[in-house]
Amino acid sequence: MKRVAFVLMVAIALMAWGSRVTSAHSNAQRGSELLQLLPDGNILAVIDVQRMTGSSLWATLSAQPKVKSTLDKMQSDISEIGVRLSDIQTVALVFSGKDFDNPTVAVVGSFDQDGVLSHLRANPKIKLTSEKYKNYDVYKSVTVPASTPGDAQKPGAVPAPVKPNETAFYFIDSKTAVVGSTAGVRASIDVKSGSRASVAQNSKLTEAIAQNASAAIRFAITMTPSMAGGLSSSLPIPDFSSVNLIFGALNMASGVDLNATLRSDTADHAKVVAERLNGLVMMFKGFLTSVGDPKMSAVNDALKSVSIVGNDIDVTITASLPQEFFTQIFK
Repeated sequence: MKRVAFVLMVAIALMAWGSRVTSAHSNAQRGSELLQLLPDGNILAVIDVQRMTGSSLWATLSAQPKVKSTLDKMQSDISEIGVRLSDIQTVALVFSGKDFDNPTVAVVGSFDQDGVLSHLRANPKIKLTSEKYKNYDVYKSVTVPASTPGDAQKPGAVPAPVKPNETAFYFIDSKTAVVGSTAGVRASIDVKSGSRASVAQNSKLTEAIAQNASAAIRFAITMTPSMAGGLSSSLPIPDFSSVNLIFGALNMASGVDLNATLRSDTADHAKVVAERLNGLVMMFKGFLTSVGDPKMSAVNDALKSVSIVGNDIDVTITASLPQEFFTQIFK
């Protein structure tokens, strides 16, 4: 699961140039329809792939050698399962609170089902099986790495057991598929059969996602105490224990525009979060000024566009990153 999930996730961010451009309304509607195929969860994202790939920023980035090499590798990985990146139009994904390694992903595009299955069956590294679940064909693709190189080179060492990577998927129709763990795919089928709630019925997340209906990337996160604790322990950010919802969007044109809202339980807590985030930005600006690295200078200039404002229980963060920022970073 992790291999294909990784490919899908990175493909979302670095999708191939050449997709057909469609209207923002059309893809927003597709995103809403995809939510009805996904089980409920804590983290939700909807990506309008063609709006991203149709931007002038993408055209510029795709010409950068560092980005191009990553994209070429991504194209190669995707082609192994018989899918072209330009086939993908809209992606929606949901993570459950118990398993953040395995998103359940719904994809709409143009898929040659027979071609996908043929590619997988012809790949000697992959074992493809199938099973029936509530009248749907659920396919399981299992990839087993050949060895663990580091252990094999040590005299007398016993190679560590290698865990197979398993990905499940099923086709809903000629344009729509759901990919994930076996449990995630079965949960999607349960949603279709009406025996399980979909994320579309989670009003907290769907109302948050709807705030930026035309954005290229929309996201919403229901925060839990364990998630807040994990963020604070792994990132240099303030205590988010009072934040119960994070939502926002990324838009791409000649640059990237970000907006995010952090919703706290009280206005007083929101004020504290805003003050601490502003203090953190000021600290970073001071540090980057002292470094003297041109790339860090570009980051410092980008931080000048960051605005963090508290309004009642909400803290709103906005930023605009110009095209020059990305060309400097990927130089």
